[in-house]
Amino acid sequence: MRLLVERPGPRTLLQDGGRPGLAHLGVSAGGAFDRAAWHLGNRLVGNQAGAASLELLMGQLALRAVDGDMLVALTGAEAPLTVAGRGVDVLSPVLLREGELLEVGVPVRGLRSYLAVRGGLEGRRVFGSLSSDPTRQMGPAPLQAGQELLVGTAGREALLGTDLAVATGGPSEHLELGATWGPREDWFAPEARALLARGTWQMTSESDRVGARLDGPRLTRAVTEELASEAVVRGAVQVPTSGLPLVFGPDHPTTGGYPVIAVVDGPDADRLAQARPGCTVGFRPRRSRLELRGDRGPLSPAARG
Repeated sequence: MRLLVERPGPRTLLQDGGRPGLAHLGVSAGGAFDRAAWHLGNRLVGNQAGAASLELLMGQLALRAVDGDMLVALTGAEAPLTVAGRGVDVLSPVLLREGELLEVGVPVRGLRSYLAVRGGLEGRRVFGSLSSDPTRQMGPAPLQAGQELLVGTAGREALLGTDLAVATGGPSEHLELGATWGPREDWFAPEARALLARGTWQMTSESDRVGARLDGPRLTRAVTEELASEAVVRGAVQVPTSGLPLVFGPDHPTTGGYPVIAVVDGPDADRLAQARPGCTVGFRPRRSRLELRGDRGPLSPAARG
């Protein structure tokens, strides 16, 4: 079975669980940005965990079923969904018959939707994954009109193991992100650390899968020396010379030369996938090792080793 792309949308990517464990090769894990929405879509259509689906940026996708009927589900950003011109439910398994056109509109809330197909999507794997990583030009390119997507056969014989979804009210216009201090919080002035724990920033239009660029109050450093490049992870809150925090997403670089003041918890880092420009963001980091030992100010380069 196949899906014919009649309208690809602004930026629709094939995504699965990504490529974890390859940072030493300069390859970030990537994969679905909103992992909760991606997992839910696969559960709704009864797929095995890890099946590849489509990640839609601002919807506007049109696909036609070719060579058979198939079961699909739309999760993530709340967008209108139609099959053969009739409105159908999101967060629910939907039958798409051979020849019918499925259309996803512009989300009313959120930014990224996920379209799962019974059997998962197939293609050429790179380092064991089907995930698109346009930053590194790795994996499939963004969808193009006229392209055909191959639907897998795994689990297609019997419709078993599907799930039910509970509506959560959709993405919020304000995000409170749990985080863990460090590893370089001691490079920042005490007032900057206090500001991170109580301030708010706005998501900018320059944000993408590499990172969420924020605008707002600036975080001042206590240590102004150059930092040797070191490993960074998804959710790392890096602070460049501008003082404006940048929260890394799934396609982040594997190393960076600016200090990381905190790391956003995994599930909360996923929530950034749905944050539109203008959404406000706050951080709620846990107590740091500086607070636990009594804040004696930034460590000297010699003491840091």
